Amino acid sequence: MACVARAAESAAVPLNALNFWDMPGAILRDESGSRFSVALVQQLEQHSGPVFSMVGGAAHGVLGMLVHPRRFDFVLPTQPGLPLDPTAELLPAGVVRGVLESLMADYLALMSEVRRHSAGPLFHIEPPPPFADNQRMHADMPWDMYPGMLHEISPAYLRYKLWRMHSQILGEWCAGAVATLVACPRMAMDENGFMREPYYGDGAHANAAYGELVLEQMRQLA
Repeated sequence: MACVARAAESAAVPLNALNFWDMPGAILRDESGSRFSVALVQQLEQHSGPVFSMVGGAAHGVLGMLVHPRRFDFVLPTQPGLPLDPTAELLPAGVVRGVLESLMADYLALMSEVRRHSAGPLFHIEPPPPFADNQRMHADMPWDMYPGMLHEISPAYLRYKLWRMHSQILGEWCAGAVATLVACPRMAMDENGFMREPYYGDGAHANAAYGELVLEQMRQLA
């Protein structure tokens, strides 16, 4: 969201960006789950136009950006021919998906809250694709975002498979929530589906140029 907000500011495009991380008290959590504060609900319900969700884009990175202490890999059912890490334990795709879904659960609940309180069309922005060059990423990884993991970046194709599985779960949620999943800009991807160099931000983020591509998608859909 940060790179899209920067792009909107540079282009003088009006954008009311609600970053829940910077809104203390906006998200209320108890034994029944997560919900929005009254003030946030009112803000959403007063808006009649399209809403673009960028909630929870990093669960696949939390699981697989860095090598897990128990090194693993899996066969992605939709692309079974992708390379496997020969040094990793091969896990069933369903097991990996179950872990990924557990990491996404709170974010999907918040997305459901956005859907419930938004009168206009809801679009969910697919997270950026992974960057393939591990050595480039290693130099500027935000390591403190990944406690308990080894300081070794996972093989590119494991990260790619987790990203594709994450997007599949998002697509299924959107299909059931009357929302539209907006695929990442094709221009930002190379022939293998990885992020192209001009759009790389750091090990975990895209840059402002990527934000410009997404902003243009949003402008076309609004």
